[in-house]
Amino acid sequence: MPEIRILPDLLVNKIAAGEVIERPASVVKELLENAIDAGAAHIEVAIEDGGKRLIRVTDDGCGMSADQLKLAVTPHATSKINTEDDLYNIGTLGFRGEALASIGAVSHLRIVSRPADLDEGGEIRVAGESIESCSAAGCPPGTSIEVRDLFFNVPARRKFLRTTSTESGHVNEQFARIALTSPEIGFELINGKRVTQRLLPGQCRLDRIRALFGAEVTTGIIPIHREERGLEIEAYAAPPDRSRSNTGGQYLFVNGRYVRDRMISYAIREAYRGLLESDRFPIIYLFLTLNPAAVDANVHPTKVEVRWQDGSLVRSQVLSALRETFMQRDLTPSLRTDRVTCPIDEVRREQIRTEVAQELKDAVATAKAGIPTAQTAAGASSAQRPSASPRLPDTTPPHPGQPISGHATGAEALWRSLMPHQEQAGSPSVPPPAAGQEALDRDPATSDPQESALSAQPPDVVVAAGGRPAIQLHNTYLVTETEDGLVIIDQHALHERVIYDQLRRRLTDGALESQRLLLPETVEATPHQVALLQNHHDLLERLGVEVTPFGTNAVAVHSFPALLANADVRGFVRNLIDKLDDQGEAAHTEDLIHELLDMMACKAAVKAGDPLTPEEIDSLLAAKELAEKPSNCPHGRPTTLRLTVKDLEKQFKRT
Repeated sequence: MPEIRILPDLLVNKIAAGEVIERPASVVKELLENAIDAGAAHIEVAIEDGGKRLIRVTDDGCGMSADQLKLAVTPHATSKINTEDDLYNIGTLGFRGEALASIGAVSHLRIVSRPADLDEGGEIRVAGESIESCSAAGCPPGTSIEVRDLFFNVPARRKFLRTTSTESGHVNEQFARIALTSPEIGFELINGKRVTQRLLPGQCRLDRIRALFGAEVTTGIIPIHREERGLEIEAYAAPPDRSRSNTGGQYLFVNGRYVRDRMISYAIREAYRGLLESDRFPIIYLFLTLNPAAVDANVHPTKVEVRWQDGSLVRSQVLSALRETFMQRDLTPSLRTDRVTCPIDEVRREQIRTEVAQELKDAVATAKAGIPTAQTAAGASSAQRPSASPRLPDTTPPHPGQPISGHATGAEALWRSLMPHQEQAGSPSVPPPAAGQEALDRDPATSDPQESALSAQPPDVVVAAGGRPAIQLHNTYLVTETEDGLVIIDQHALHERVIYDQLRRRLTDGALESQRLLLPETVEATPHQVALLQNHHDLLERLGVEVTPFGTNAVAVHSFPALLANADVRGFVRNLIDKLDDQGEAAHTEDLIHELLDMMACKAAVKAGDPLTPEEIDSLLAAKELAEKPSNCPHGRPTTLRLTVKDLEKQFKRT
């Protein structure tokens, strides 16, 4: 039988170090937190070899006397906790009393410190298992801590350290996290012999973010501030077009401490729902301040996790603060032209002039020889193409109770889908005139040939809502003028957003319009999938879908959303089953509704390549003004791109 024995102090400290000290960046974090707790106004961090060879943190805080230094490197020694009640009301960053003892157990540690009210300071040296020396020393007020040869006596841990550049990157990240929480303190980071960061004291939070992450991140950033029910929320959220492919741009701080929290991350994701694509993540700096008694920071050795007294309150407050702010802002992205406006050197400029002159000379010679150019050939081929593609599918719900048997086409379909309230109110629905009707009414014998040729050139120019001209390009994009430039709109993405918002409003008032199928559609499904549909029967009924079991491995679809009169019923139900299966048993109703309405809006919206009449274009642009989030489709893709006059002037070198 194995014998139970008490572990030696050195081994205990090494085990504690394994929990607290993972790499050089962990040492930097602990020492910076202690320096901030000491009331420092300026802190300097210096590292060599990514922190593996040397880490030195110097501050001008309160300092320690010589007799206090011996206690400081003793396990579980701290000046920040006196009673058990203090554990539930923690107001400092460091409080466990493990950091210096754990660091000393796996490195050569040297501390020099002096309080401002004493003429003499002290110095202590620790190497692994013992204190090597402790004596008086002359030094400026404050504390300087040197950590050399990290993990020199734990080779198993040292071999897992990464390259110098990787470890330096982790140190930079920890430095940024700490510096963000205290913009009133000046910080300096020295890597080798080079100063990589110098942050001035007394900066505002936004200036500190800009200094750490660059001006591009803060361009267009949205400041948010709310204080309610004992929770203060300060946030700086980047617009959706500046998202990232991972969560590396999300920083959450609770009472000045960087933490990771699934609940808050979920609230952030929900706030950006419909503004970002599913594989993109927002950039946000979120600072929460609340009563220390309402949050427990003592649940993780490295203090990166917290436990909330009322987590649902915190989540709902964060979600509403972000969502309400986004609803009030125009999040339409601007075209970024900085990459194409770089100056051209004179040699390259002369080379371009020569190439252009030669191209013009060749074009003139070709024209004289009667050889068709690529442009004239393209024009001839385009003239032989069919004049119009099939019209848009109907998105107008038939009257309740009418079987789905046919649909309208052309301008009437989109016109009705964008103006549903007229039909609901009983007003007669008059379809707008068809595109090109005036041209057909003209007498060809009396028409001016030149005028006819000009009028036949695509795209049609219409006067959109607000008196601005608008055109359709490549049957996919709408272009319209604004006061300061122009905007380019993805017709499918915008129509999808408009339909999604309409469905949300209708669902709030009651169930969506449903139509009985002339013949039920059968869809193959596993018993698990049949059970899924039955479990969500009430939700599907609200969406206008009636599905019943049909045998053991199929379901029958009896009713279908009127808005999707032209959709593939079987394909839609299969996608519906996949959505329900992905959500799982713990699915939130709100999440399911969003996913399903998103899918319905995508099926019903006009597609890229669908030609629109001038009236359809006008109606769609008018509906954009009424949408809740017109800058993005429900998937998060942008609907609109803005190009200002200044951007155009840059492109044409007019600035």
